[in-house]
Amino acid sequence: MAILCAIGAAAVVRRLFALGGTPAGSSTPFASLDANFTAKARMTLLHIVPSLLFVLLVPLQFISSLRQRYPRVHRITGRLIMGLGVVAGASALWLSASPVGGIAEGTATALFGTFFLFSLGKAWWHIRNRRVELHREWVTRMTAIALGVATTRPIMAVFFATSALTGLTPEQFFGPAMWLGFGSTYLAGEVWIRYSRPQMAMNRGTHR
Repeated sequence: MAILCAIGAAAVVRRLFALGGTPAGSSTPFASLDANFTAKARMTLLHIVPSLLFVLLVPLQFISSLRQRYPRVHRITGRLIMGLGVVAGASALWLSASPVGGIAEGTATALFGTFFLFSLGKAWWHIRNRRVELHREWVTRMTAIALGVATTRPIMAVFFATSALTGLTPEQFFGPAMWLGFGSTYLAGEVWIRYSRPQMAMNRGTHR
């Protein structure tokens, strides 16, 4: 999680610098991508600034010692994360209407963006009803989906590095990279949820 959060934060910082504008005639591999986001600068900022705060704060929710010693901080941070998640998720859906990678990228971001917001809503609902274990599971799903964006970065790096051999452009490989990134990280989250369930049940039993 820490590695993916660091990748996600670095990607946001780079995007913030790139929004300054793509120089005319630029031929870097990122030129068309940067130009696309620069054309939608306001919505891009509305998406990436909350996303940056999200990846910086969400690891705190998984530190058990912090949760146990400072429950108030845990609750306040959790509410802030959920608010940031709503803004980041809704803006991601808006951006998915005109993606760089066409329909393949658009369907990936729309599907996982919708599921991210659904998971966020389920996490909120369960904690409101004091179903802590279910709340943690849905928070884990929400986080896994969000960090799927970070997983796409090394996948895209491989595509960029091999583009001279494959002839693929960002418009062609962004869609597959999004599906691979979101899908693999989401599945990893589901594996962790199922792995940790017996331990959670054991801990609950010992505290009765």
